[in-house]
Amino acid sequence: MSTNMTKTTDSNTEVEYSDPHPWQIEPWAKSVRKAMRHKEYTRWVEQYCTPLSVKGQQNLEQLQGPAIFIANHQSHMDTPVIMESLTDQVRDNLLFGAAQDRWFVKGKKKLILQPWYQSLVMGNFPIMRGGGSKALEYASWLLDQGSHICVFPEGTRAMSDELGEFRHGVSLLALKHQVPVVPIVMKGLRELRPKGAKEIKPGPVSSSILEPIDFTPGTEVEAATRQLRDAMLQEYRDTVLELPRAA
Repeated sequence: MSTNMTKTTDSNTEVEYSDPHPWQIEPWAKSVRKAMRHKEYTRWVEQYCTPLSVKGQQNLEQLQGPAIFIANHQSHMDTPVIMESLTDQVRDNLLFGAAQDRWFVKGKKKLILQPWYQSLVMGNFPIMRGGGSKALEYASWLLDQGSHICVFPEGTRAMSDELGEFRHGVSLLALKHQVPVVPIVMKGLRELRPKGAKEIKPGPVSSSILEPIDFTPGTEVEAATRQLRDAMLQEYRDTVLELPRAA
C-alpha cells in the first residue's frame, strides 16, 4: 500500500509525499475525528451554507456494508457539506480520497496541511493523480476493512455549470469489491468559494443523496462510469437551487 515518493520540481527541489496511515480506521482515530468534526466541518456549513437543503437521506438506510460515495467537485467546501448531509452511522465510518500532491506533502508548516492531521482529523487518504491502478490500492484496502470511502470522480473542481468527465477509478473499485456506489449531487458551492478564491461567501446550498447503484458482475468499466455520470447529471440538471427568502 506504500505510495511514498519524491518529485523533482522545476526549481530542482524534491517534494516528498506521505504514505497513507492505516491507523486512521482504528477506534481511537474515529473517536478523535468525531470529537473534531464540529471544528473542521460542521461550523463551516453552519456559517456559510445559508441554508443547506438535504434530500435523500432515506437512501442510506438500505446500506448493509461498505459503500463508495461519489460527489461532484465544486469547492473546498464540498467535504464539509457531504459530512453534514450524511447520517452519523455513515460519516463515522467514512474516509475521503484527497490529492496526494496537495494534501499529503511532507514538510508543510500549517497544522491542517500535516499529513498525519489530514489522516486523523480530516479523515482523508492520499490518491496520486495519474497514478493508475496503484493509486487505488489503499482505497481498495479500506473497502476490504469495511470502511466507506468518498471519491470525486471528476478528479478536480469543476469550472463550468456542467459535470466534468468521470475517471474510471470508482467503477473499477465498485466492480472489484461488488459494493454499491452512492452518488451525491451538490449545487451552490462553486458560488460560495470558486476555484482560486481566498474567501467564502454565504449562500444557499443543496445536497441530493441518490439511490445506491449496484453493478451486475461483468459490467464493463466504461458502461459503469457512464451510468454513474448519467445519474448524477440528470439530478444536477433537475435540481433547482432555492434562494433564501428576504427578511
